[in-house]
Amino acid sequence: MGTASAKLCLEDSNFKDIVVADRNIQRAEHLAESLGSSVTALEVDCFQEDQVTRSLSGIAVVLNTTGPFSRDTMSFMRTVIEAGVPYADINDDVETLQRVFESEYLDSLAKHRGVGVLPGLGASPGQTNVLSRHLAGRMDIVEEVRFFMVNDANDSSESVWRHRLALFGQSVLLYDCGRWTQTPGMSEFQDIEFPSPWASIRCYTVGLETVTIPTSFPSLRHASVWRGFSDPTTTETLKGLIDSGFSAEDPVIVDGVPVSPAGMAAAMLAGSPPKGSGGVVDRLPRQVRVKGIKDGRPAELTMTYSFPPGDNAMPTASCLVVGAGLLVNRELPGPGVFPPEAMDPAPFMWDMESRGVHFKLEDSASTRT
Repeated sequence: MGTASAKLCLEDSNFKDIVVADRNIQRAEHLAESLGSSVTALEVDCFQEDQVTRSLSGIAVVLNTTGPFSRDTMSFMRTVIEAGVPYADINDDVETLQRVFESEYLDSLAKHRGVGVLPGLGASPGQTNVLSRHLAGRMDIVEEVRFFMVNDANDSSESVWRHRLALFGQSVLLYDCGRWTQTPGMSEFQDIEFPSPWASIRCYTVGLETVTIPTSFPSLRHASVWRGFSDPTTTETLKGLIDSGFSAEDPVIVDGVPVSPAGMAAAMLAGSPPKGSGGVVDRLPRQVRVKGIKDGRPAELTMTYSFPPGDNAMPTASCLVVGAGLLVNRELPGPGVFPPEAMDPAPFMWDMESRGVHFKLEDSASTRT
């Protein structure tokens, strides 16, 4: 994600000089050399506060693409904000995001330092939040928001599959009947009929990454995130692995050797896609559904969108870089910590369209593309 974000920053007129930072200086230098003379490499460990503070001199905005995100993310955020530098990240960890947005200290500190902070600004959360605001703006009252994401079944990255095992395998936090509740991982599904050329795709509920939606839409009664895969065999294989305990990180002893079940499962999924996966899908559909009251009557708006085939990091990186432009140009509602849906959807949707995203909007009475 860091590489994709740096490449997009180079293409953006808001940024002149780019600094790529990593605790592995060789890795940072290799990336900087591949991107050109306007990119500088810097050795930074996010957990070393003094080192981070020294590195922030002359920096206009910090984009954090490290992961997995955890409680330590808040310490790094605090250091950046205290230095008076705007900040954005692609945090998608539900519990960490809740802590960030519930922190009165971080918000007060950002306001005191006069900087904007945009956590959770990737594909989901991020673009999902922005599109929900776009649809909510057409409604009188918003009562329900559901997000549906279809992942590539043929991804060859072990780290991606390990993240997916954790995402699908953990207890699911969702917002239902006006309150937060939890259900076991992969315990609920919906068969979603996506518009042509896609068919029905089974999606399982996962943690509500868009944790700020209930606060942003006070009349909301339900919010949830659902994910599936481009091939049904992959979905059932993943569920079988999770039901058998293969999302666990704690090692088990195999022939005298400690082995992580999640690591073993991720290696298998990355190295040999399940039979019947059918090759790479050109475009993977995503969908946001908003229900409520429109023009005094019950209504549902559905936005289906898809990115062109290619770099899977592009949706996440593009949203982050648009947000970075808003930060350096001070186009936020003011200083402080803001969720993605607090932003004007227009620049994000324009950027998505410019990158070949197809949108299809459907409502209760008509269909528009």
